[in-house]
Amino acid sequence: MKSVMRGAVLAIASVFAVAAAAHAETLDVKVPFAFMVGSQKMPAGVYRVERDPSMPSSVILIQGQHGNRAQLFVQTTPLIGANPAGDAPALVFVPDETGQRLTQVWEASGVGQEIARSRDRSRHVSEIVVFANHRS
Repeated sequence: MKSVMRGAVLAIASVFAVAAAAHAETLDVKVPFAFMVGSQKMPAGVYRVERDPSMPSSVILIQGQHGNRAQLFVQTTPLIGANPAGDAPALVFVPDETGQRLTQVWEASGVGQEIARSRDRSRHVSEIVVFANHRS
C-alpha cells in the first residue's frame, strides 16, 4: 500500500514539474530594434520565444506577435552560467556588421540557450540585454 501511495505522489509531483517547466519555456519580449537571427532579419516588435514540444529540446521558436508575422525555428546549445539579467528571463544581442544579432536566450538565472553561431566567429565587445516575461 505504501508503494502505491508513493507512486501516486510521485506521479502527481511529476505532472506539476512538467507543467512548471512548460510554463518556464515560453517567454514574451518586446525588442525595440530590428535584429538578425542567423541570416534572417527580424523587425522590431513583440515576440514569443518558446521551445516547440514536437522538436528536439535544442530548437526554439521565435514568433512575432500583434501583427508581426516573423517566425523562425533556431538551433541552440545549452548555456550554464551567469545570466546577464540576474534572475530575470532575457534575450542577449551583440552588435555586428549587420546590426544587432540575437546570441542568447535566458529563461532563468543559470539556464540559457546560445543561438547556433554562423560561420563568422568574431568576438563581440559589447552586448544588449532585453528583459522578457514568462508567459502566463
